[in-house]
Amino acid sequence: METRIHIIGLVVPDLTDTHFAEVARGVTRVMQPNGYTVLISNSEGDADAERLAIDLLLSCAQVDGLILASAQSPEETALFQRIEKHRLPYVLIDRAFPGSTASYVGADDEEIGAAATEHMISRGCRHIAHIRGPESSTGIGRSKGYAAALARHGLKAHAAYIASGGSSDSAGYEAMRRLLSVNPRLDGVVCFNDAVAVGAIKAILEAGLEVPYDIEVVGAGNVHYSDILRVPLSTIDLNSPLVGERAARLLLGTLQSPEPLPPERVLIPFHLVARESSKAVAV
Repeated sequence: METRIHIIGLVVPDLTDTHFAEVARGVTRVMQPNGYTVLISNSEGDADAERLAIDLLLSCAQVDGLILASAQSPEETALFQRIEKHRLPYVLIDRAFPGSTASYVGADDEEIGAAATEHMISRGCRHIAHIRGPESSTGIGRSKGYAAALARHGLKAHAAYIASGGSSDSAGYEAMRRLLSVNPRLDGVVCFNDAVAVGAIKAILEAGLEVPYDIEVVGAGNVHYSDILRVPLSTIDLNSPLVGERAARLLLGTLQSPEPLPPERVLIPFHLVARESSKAVAV
């Protein structure tokens, strides 16, 4: 008799981002000892490519469940309805979607944006820019946190201090160049993630300015190279492996339960890692 292979799909927007690589590590750490093979698909942050990947997984009878960091627009519902129509259990990670009934595991992105901004304010920065991420719950939340922290201290989130930067180092570089061209008085920049922060630092140094003495920089993700950069990067550690582990345990619980389980919303704790890019002593 043929032995059935147990498979779950993991779809993420960027496996070169060590946040998602560590999430994948956390997923496999839970699923493999329980007899599941993890099939990983990289959507490259492209919503169409993600839909194709999920359609392929839905067509495979041996796929038992799905963990998804979705690249869809925040108002998307059709993709999740299709997954639910196929009765495939799934868990959302990193990006939340009000139109989905699935469990969610991620961080409080508003608090992340606020924590990074509060750190800069505590260092004495008063002209703090923000390089936004994509129009996902993650990018939107961190931007809201940035604005809220400024407001708490009587500082304004000027439109000219905010630039769209996507999620790559090249996008961060171009966004920082735009900011510097109109805001030479900036003394800090809160970046969507570490890759964006790396690009921002490159643009600052090319402009003849110094990090952190002229402009301080904070990212998010605590990627593997953050502490060995030319200017070691202050960042928010997202506890990435724990995101994967908790999502995998939620999915595993659903797969093993004889009855449907109610969806859960799990927020993973984060912490600030202060390094040279914000004048702090490394920890």
